[in-house]
Amino acid sequence: MKIFLIGYRCTGKTTIGGILAQCLNFDFIDTDRLIEQHLESTILEIIEKQGWEKFRQIEKQTLLNTKKKINTVIATGGGIIIDHDNQQFIRKHGFCVWLDADIKTIMDRLNTDNKTRTSRPPLTNKDLFIETNEIVKIRKPLYKNTAHIRIDVSFHTPEEIVNIIDRRLKDVRQ
Repeated sequence: MKIFLIGYRCTGKTTIGGILAQCLNFDFIDTDRLIEQHLESTILEIIEKQGWEKFRQIEKQTLLNTKKKINTVIATGGGIIIDHDNQQFIRKHGFCVWLDADIKTIMDRLNTDNKTRTSRPPLTNKDLFIETNEIVKIRKPLYKNTAHIRIDVSFHTPEEIVNIIDRRLKDVRQ
């Protein structure tokens, strides 16, 4: 079984994915970290040198390369669901959990996370708050269409969220 974690930036995909993988004794893959390791560059450097379109192509190939993985938790980049093929792949090849959060939680995390500068390049040339509001509104229906379940992470610890996912997985397996 593969478990895909989707959601906007700073919703805890990497943190929760790592804990969930440990809990289930699964492997863990973070697609953004895999891309950075493969290209020996940060996401920011990749975007600056090659642009968003090329990054999305690399991201798609990285996702497709997970096809044969089993017993793996995969934390995806926040924009992976922009590509309809990626949405279909995720739904078909695993159980998809949408980690959702309110705008205040996302903004608080974006403003305090030291990975924001190197791994979360701007998506537009707008103010971060305006950009986040606009992009979240655009992506919410895409996350909803892709996910098997949605969990609001705004008021839970990563460990609580992992317990929620674990319970939901047990329901699915029965």
